[in-house]
Amino acid sequence: MPRPVPVRGVIEGFYGPPWSHAARLDLVAFVAERAMNAYVYAPKSDPRHRDRWRDAYEPAEAAQLAALAAACADAGVRFGFAISPGLDVDYRDARDRQILVAKLAPLLDGGVDWVVLALDDIANRPGLAVEQAELATWLASTLPAVRLTLVPTEYVGTHPSPYLAELAAGVPATVELMWTGPTVCSPVIDATAAKGWRAAIGDHPLVLWDNYPVNDTVMEAELHLGPYTGRAAGLTDELDGVLCNPMLQPHASKVALATAAEFLRDPAAYEPAAAWARAIDDVGGVRAEALGALARACADGPLVRSEHLVLHRLVADLEREAPTPDWPDGVARVRAELAALRAAGDAFEPDEPLGDEIRPWLDQAAREADAGLAALRLVQQVRPVATRDGSGAGRAVAPDPDAAMLHAFALLFAWMGARHGAPVVAGPRFALHAAIVQLPGGQPALDIDLALREDCSAIDRLCRVALGEYRAWVSEADAGLDVRAGLEVVHLDADGTFSADADTTVLVRCGSRSTLVRASSVLPFRDARFS
Repeated sequence: MPRPVPVRGVIEGFYGPPWSHAARLDLVAFVAERAMNAYVYAPKSDPRHRDRWRDAYEPAEAAQLAALAAACADAGVRFGFAISPGLDVDYRDARDRQILVAKLAPLLDGGVDWVVLALDDIANRPGLAVEQAELATWLASTLPAVRLTLVPTEYVGTHPSPYLAELAAGVPATVELMWTGPTVCSPVIDATAAKGWRAAIGDHPLVLWDNYPVNDTVMEAELHLGPYTGRAAGLTDELDGVLCNPMLQPHASKVALATAAEFLRDPAAYEPAAAWARAIDDVGGVRAEALGALARACADGPLVRSEHLVLHRLVADLEREAPTPDWPDGVARVRAELAALRAAGDAFEPDEPLGDEIRPWLDQAAREADAGLAALRLVQQVRPVATRDGSGAGRAVAPDPDAAMLHAFALLFAWMGARHGAPVVAGPRFALHAAIVQLPGGQPALDIDLALREDCSAIDRLCRVALGEYRAWVSEADAGLDVRAGLEVVHLDADGTFSADADTTVLVRCGSRSTLVRASSVLPFRDARFS
């Protein structure tokens, strides 16, 4: 039975605007309620964390860090402070070493006992690992009561390298080493991958810096609202800790973090779909239905490809059904999902923290849904359709060229509006992920297949389906209208009215295009052809 991960929590380690103090306090309380027990302060864009690491924090900033550490202690969450001096530190310089300790002193005096030395995202060079090991060894001996974690310059991969061998040999065995998995944002991390990394770092405790649901740098247009996936239950036996790197949006990050908390405390029982539903209910509250609609359209990213989105699957089904007489069923299913997405933005009031964070994606969702709904209306407009009452009597109409053309223009204009929006909803049109991997010799490389996502929009796919249907109809626009009940042709009056047995499904046809119509059935959209 896979064990819970001993250290499980959050590392605020993204590039971009750091969270507010209030957001951090809120997040600490949230994760504590879900049995997470760690929070590390490591925002890359805090100048005093990285670019100006030598500078002491202003009194107000220091007071907030002290208050955050105290809040963590009260909640049973261990507080870690990260410092990232790698851009310009002289590892062997006595003055830089003393500045580093002096920078940490106020926090240590306040009871902080966990320091993360982050030496990531800098250029590698010969001898770097030895110098870093010397600094880490000195820091561990200078601060013997402190738990020390090191983020190495090489932090991706699954096998040894010269850098890792030198670092592991030089750093005290008690120092934890961090790792992001096979790549920066790893779609899959399993026990085999972790064992490979353990072989590279020797006996050091291993902490996974899990870059999900983070959406910084090239991913800022994405909102990662899907559940925690791709981590095999057996992975937890190989790890001493997991710290999830959240999004720039603290409240929206709670959806993924809540699911991660469930996995990390009971990996064997974890069911992503059920955990996701609970997280959406918890985070969304009275807005859960709206949040769920957006989450279903923003559940893709580095861990999950866009074709697994609910909307993508529905559009794929419609693409198969569109040429058949059963097309209304497929259109109705897609319409229901798009209608929920279109309405999501209206559910959030101004000045709601969660709603304000996700507003760009809610607005884009409305634009995408408008384009998708226009596509569905066009699909209906190029079909012969009929209405019937309970007795079976009805009226059939053929496609109207003028109306169909107007619907085609409406689709094109709505689609243009959707394509101009930057936030990613229902799959990206073009997206990049930092898919750095490890070559056999330990050198870095870019996995192009993981890094590049293009033409993955479910809405683009739907619009192309609809325009394809319009193009096919144009080629036979002069076809006559007829109605059949089984093998028999049903008489049509001049205005298209007809009568058929109520228990019989009729087939309305124009050329190769047809629609099955049952008594009292309802079209996906109101249709002006019956006005």
